[in-house]
Amino acid sequence: MPGTKSTGTKTRGPYRLLQENFRRPAGAPGALVGHLMTVQHRGLTRWSAEHLDVRRTHQVLDLGCGSGMAVELLARQAGLGFVAGLDHSPTMVRQAVRRNAGAIGRGQVAIRQGDVGQLPYEDEAFDRISAIETFYFWPDPLRGLAEAYRVLKPGGQLAVTLEMSREASSVPTLTQLLFGRRFSKRSERDGLRILSGAELVAMLDVAGFKDTRFVAEPRRSLGWVCALGSK
Repeated sequence: MPGTKSTGTKTRGPYRLLQENFRRPAGAPGALVGHLMTVQHRGLTRWSAEHLDVRRTHQVLDLGCGSGMAVELLARQAGLGFVAGLDHSPTMVRQAVRRNAGAIGRGQVAIRQGDVGQLPYEDEAFDRISAIETFYFWPDPLRGLAEAYRVLKPGGQLAVTLEMSREASSVPTLTQLLFGRRFSKRSERDGLRILSGAELVAMLDVAGFKDTRFVAEPRRSLGWVCALGSK
């Protein structure tokens, strides 16, 4: 525009700000994203937990715990066990701590900040590990899976669950028609890893997991998928 000088600084639009806070929620925008994802992923979280088969005495780890909704659900299932939540965002750690304050006070839950590529836990510490709507953002997915394998007990199980995958229905829902393909393509351009169930299972195989398989709900959101493997 006439009379306007360029500062050379790119303005972040709403989409860019949202994407940044999906990757690493921070500050007020990150806190808002955390609350929004709690609502958005409630059904996905329950569906994932159904396949993970958590028992009352299990030791459970939730990778990328976000605002702590999955931790809260898993702690109810493992009522005589223990649930650990890990997230790389201090903003999400604070939200998860607030959400699970009672269970933390009883010693049933612990939330900490950390990196999936270098988990701060002993070998063979957990019976079950969940990773819900976070695998897209792992810097080194195979290293993260290797770490999950390390801290899983023999016979334990891992579930990696995604809301957006290549399993979206061949007969698209209205949601998928309106913005699914466009959103997925833009997300891929921005570096998100959009995978099929078979691709997820292949990565679990490489990491050493056995009895690998996946389940999918192609018409839910942008193609729910949950890949499972045992140690």
